[in-house]
Amino acid sequence: MRKKIIFLFLFLLLPTTVLAAFPTPPMHKTDAADIERSAALKAREHKLKLREDALQKKETEFKSLQQDVKARINKLKSLQNEVSAALAEFSAVKSKNFKNLIKVYSAMSASKLAPLLNAMEDGEVTKILRAMQTDLVAKVIPKLRPQKAVAVSKRLGMLGGK
Repeated sequence: MRKKIIFLFLFLLLPTTVLAAFPTPPMHKTDAADIERSAALKAREHKLKLREDALQKKETEFKSLQQDVKARINKLKSLQNEVSAALAEFSAVKSKNFKNLIKVYSAMSASKLAPLLNAMEDGEVTKILRAMQTDLVAKVIPKLRPQKAVAVSKRLGMLGGK
């Protein structure tokens, strides 16, 4: 019987002794303030995630627009080069044609050239007379209508005139 009592005693006391050797960590009580802070943090995290997603989307759109602008700039540069080349070609042809016209006008007599120049605008006449030799211009101006002769003479007198 004694053995039974000792066994019972050990059986009942042993678990409490073993448990006493391994203390349990104190339980932290969660109160309403902790729950509110947790909910607020989760809400902030959610807002931050939404902002990040929106920012990522805007960044993608920006990169796309940037590529579009670069492509358009390149296209405009290409068109500008084409226009410049065409303009240079046109200027060369125009210059050649103008030189040929001056040669023809220079070969004409002043009395035959004056009626043609009278029919043109003052700016055109001035340009033509500037390209001709002075002695021929001196013969043509008196043959022009007086008003035309005065207007063209004024323009010829201007440096780099209109």
